[in-house]
Amino acid sequence: MQEPLLLLKNIHKQFPGVKALKGVNFSLEKGKIVSLVGTNGAGKSTLSNIIAGIYPPDAGEIFIEGRNVTISDPKIAEQLGVGIVHQEPTLVPNMTVVENIFLNKEITKNRIVLDLKKMKQESEKVLEFLGFQIDVDKKVEALTLVEKEIVEIAKAMLLKPRILILDEVTAPLNKDEVDHLFKIIKDLRNNGMGIIFIGHKLQEIIEISDSIMVFRDGKNVGELIPSENLSEKEVIALMLGSILNEDLVTGAKVPDSGQRQEVLKLAGLSKQKLFEDINFTLHKGEIVGFAGLKGSGITELFQSLQGIITFDSGEMYVKGKRVKFKHPKDGIEAGIGMVTNDRQREGLALTLDVKDNIAVSSLNYLRNKFRTLNTKLLKDNAGKYVQALSIKTPSINQFVQNLSGGNQQKIVIAKWLLRNLDIILVDEPTRGVDVKAKNEIYKLLINEKNNGKSLLVASPETRELLSICDRILIISGGKIISEVYRNTKEFNEEDILNTIHSSQRHCTTARAVFQG
Repeated sequence: MQEPLLLLKNIHKQFPGVKALKGVNFSLEKGKIVSLVGTNGAGKSTLSNIIAGIYPPDAGEIFIEGRNVTISDPKIAEQLGVGIVHQEPTLVPNMTVVENIFLNKEITKNRIVLDLKKMKQESEKVLEFLGFQIDVDKKVEALTLVEKEIVEIAKAMLLKPRILILDEVTAPLNKDEVDHLFKIIKDLRNNGMGIIFIGHKLQEIIEISDSIMVFRDGKNVGELIPSENLSEKEVIALMLGSILNEDLVTGAKVPDSGQRQEVLKLAGLSKQKLFEDINFTLHKGEIVGFAGLKGSGITELFQSLQGIITFDSGEMYVKGKRVKFKHPKDGIEAGIGMVTNDRQREGLALTLDVKDNIAVSSLNYLRNKFRTLNTKLLKDNAGKYVQALSIKTPSINQFVQNLSGGNQQKIVIAKWLLRNLDIILVDEPTRGVDVKAKNEIYKLLINEKNNGKSLLVASPETRELLSICDRILIISGGKIISEVYRNTKEFNEEDILNTIHSSQRHCTTARAVFQG
């Protein structure tokens, strides 16, 4: 009998205050895709980091093709044929794409001079194989999240690994990009590569996997084989150890527009090459969704509403007062907060603890009569949101950088909910968040709406918008092309996706992709 490509026996790993893995057994065959699923903090990323040599296991054995190996650092993992694409980009921002792809693997002439021409050719070749065109001389800090993810994948593929770990790689991708990436992944599998795929989008997991390993509380608790009959609910039940009640109510019926208080109005808002002639009104106690492909201008529109970037022309009114923000502080003072889609770079202070990150936007409101910080109030509020969002942390004093990506995302949400602003912009609220936490976030956003707050929510997951929004604006090429209301026949996933993709076909030139 052929030995598994990768075999792990009784793997244990503990961090301060957290038992991340408790005797995990796992195997991966050649030419197979095994997906790891579980709630945030269940141990999926910890296991992948052990395989990639980032963390040493506290106990247990690792075998590659029957040979007992010690993977003490990432270099050894690479030599053993292990490649990994991390959940969060690990690129060096002030270096170019080609410099990042070849970091610590540089090609030289005579072992002295960098062969930049050869490295550019190899970088372009692997990017072409992945079906993406990115300027390899461009600095990473100037790339979009999608482009950064592709560079991460290219960096891993350069090594031609036998084992490839993909941790949340589809999070920043739109449906067409996911479909294209899945074709590549399946081709790699068919050529004998073993692939470990980690994700939270269960539809994608069922589609791409040969088998699904379910993690709960640091243990693998079962294996599922995808079939036409396997439902998301079955996967969720094994993940949670119980059935998840997914029933959501968007709250009380929204009054007629004539009775609603206007809190935000945009008239002809435009930013060159990003968005154009944006007109809409947001009312008190309303959740408005934004649906569209990556690069459609939604993120940039949100940034202009909060003051991160400035719009070129048009008018913006907050509660009837015309405004144009030059700095995020201006937006916050006007009552607008934004949950960005890049939590590590824009939403968190990774070297601070949980309580400080939750409180950082509300310090003026957490002071006592002597104008010093009310530490008891700070701790009470942090504890409240840790409980409300089920943030998995040993304590509110844990450094945020030590938490899983999904738990980091919950902290960004908590930070703005605590600030208690009238208008909240939420760009991808559940990026990298498990199915249980998604429901918790949805309920919190709906609760904010029912308490009179107004929310704009952007998400690549149409079902997410359908769950919580009163109406959805569809964006393509930086323009609003359609608007659909709850309780109308157009308010469904199929019609919205058809509108997005048909508009994209007409309004943009198809990106050149590698036909391999």
